Amino acid sequence: MRVLQVNAVYGVGSTGTIVKDISDMLIQNGAESYVAYQTALTTPQNGFRIGNKLDWKLHALLSRVFGKQAYFSKRATKKFLKWVEKIKPDVVHLHNLHSNYINLNMLLAYLAKEDIPTVITLHDCWYFTGKCFHYIDVNCERFKNGCGKCPKKKEAPCSFFRDASASVLKDRENLFSKIRRLKIVGCSQWICDEAKKGIFKDFDIWRIYNGVDTEIFKPKDVDVLRNNYDFKDAFVVLGMANKWLLPANRDLLKAISKTLDKKNKLLLIGCSEKEKKFLKTLNENIIPIGYIQNRKILAGHYNLADVFVNVTHADTSPTVNMESICCGTQVITYASCGSPELVLEGCGIVVQEGDVEGVIRAIERVRTGGTVDCSSKGKEAFNKKENYKKYLNVYRTI
Repeated sequence: MRVLQVNAVYGVGSTGTIVKDISDMLIQNGAESYVAYQTALTTPQNGFRIGNKLDWKLHALLSRVFGKQAYFSKRATKKFLKWVEKIKPDVVHLHNLHSNYINLNMLLAYLAKEDIPTVITLHDCWYFTGKCFHYIDVNCERFKNGCGKCPKKKEAPCSFFRDASASVLKDRENLFSKIRRLKIVGCSQWICDEAKKGIFKDFDIWRIYNGVDTEIFKPKDVDVLRNNYDFKDAFVVLGMANKWLLPANRDLLKAISKTLDKKNKLLLIGCSEKEKKFLKTLNENIIPIGYIQNRKILAGHYNLADVFVNVTHADTSPTVNMESICCGTQVITYASCGSPELVLEGCGIVVQEGDVEGVIRAIERVRTGGTVDCSSKGKEAFNKKENYKKYLNVYRTI
């Protein structure tokens, strides 16, 4: 079996890591793996880079002018499709295409014309809306009836002048219907259910959770790391700065900062220098650090923490929840999108979205509740080797 995956990134970020892991799984199971991408941390074997920086910038500009993303890069897409003709894949697996590098209409028309079995993984909502990646934050349900009058017109991908969301969604519905052998996969039950409300209502949608490398994300001794931070016997709350610093979480951050002292720390990963300075003005017991690219170092920080608090408002399937649980650290998260279903039973607490006092109470429950062994449950539910093998069944089905 020869499988071609298409994604904006390879080997970096959440979807880039997923694509690499699926590629490795295919090779380990005797299949041929090909990858088409925009950017990559390392060049994949049997890889094809779509377009170049000039083309991507032009695509981004035209997308903003005309309000249509993935309608440009025609020359780059034509070149890519010639390569596809050459390698003759048995299955084409589409991931994220919304990074201004490929012409979606040309690609879908080609897949339909050549009758190539196609799999789409829904990492977000973009495939079944006329523009946005997520609509939950503005309580929009226009995607159910064709989009139009988009409340996120000025948000990424930004439209300067036109709202083309209705015509874009109509194009997608038309083109998807022409691919005879098409399977849809959602990486959470939440997004599977959402997709069934729109243009994929008549499709069979599979749920396959993303995977975690449980050889990296597992319990480990972090006494040295705790000493390096001078945490000693402190209770450590871990979070990702991009979520904690959202405007919607401003009240939460202020409330939590009032509870911190020498024995209670908030460690935030992924801070810019400007953000570090701001956080230090709130409380010296907020420990802001930069981005962590090394997954082994990241795993050490999950192990260091007593609880991981993910205050996301719009996430399809947050990998951070799974990584934390596999490391043995409980998760507190909002009851929003796909985040709560990744908090396994006995491995954390789900709080109503925006409930500041609820988050504080949940942290206290973890603090006083004693140690919980959730790493074994995480390994069973989220092991990447087992989860990504399920794609083989999807490929064989079509």
